Amino acid sequence: MSAKSVLKTLALLVALVLAGALPVRAAESLVLTCSVCTNVVATGKGLPANQTVRLNLLDLQSGQPVVQPVAITTDAAGSFVRRVNVDLTKHPSLESSVWTPQNGTLVIAAHSRFLSPCKPKAPLAFTGSNGGLELLAGLLLLGVGVVLVRAGRTSALHR
Repeated sequence: MSAKSVLKTLALLVALVLAGALPVRAAESLVLTCSVCTNVVATGKGLPANQTVRLNLLDLQSGQPVVQPVAITTDAAGSFVRRVNVDLTKHPSLESSVWTPQNGTLVIAAHSRFLSPCKPKAPLAFTGSNGGLELLAGLLLLGVGVVLVRAGRTSALHR
C-alpha cells in the first residue's frame, strides 16, 4: 500500500470520527429514567403540540410489551413527562418508542433503549465450608515444619 493511499484512508477515518463527534439535535427525543425499581419516568420533547401520542415499552430480552401502550397528551411545547409502573427487576432492559398519529397512520416519532440499574437480589448459593481442607493443609504444613526442625537439630548434633 502506498503512502498516498494510507494518507487518504487516514483522512477519511478522521472525517468519520469528526462527523460522529458533532452534536446532532433530533426533532424528537425520548428519555427513560428511574429513581425506584418499580417505575420508569418517560420524558419526551419535540413532539407535536397538544396531541395524544402513544408510548410503547418492550422488554429487550423477550421483545414482548411490558405494559399496554400508554396514551399521553403532549403540552403546548410538544413535551410530556409520564411515570409508568414497570418492575425493573423483571425487565432490566427496555426499548421504548413514541408513536404519533399523522393522517390516520401511526408514525414513530422517537425511539430509545434503557438499561436499568435495578438488579434482582438473587440469594447466594451455599457452596459448603472449606474448613476440612484448610485443617488438613495446616496439619500437613505443621508436619513438614516438625520434620525440618528435627532434621536441622540432627545435622547440628552430628557436626
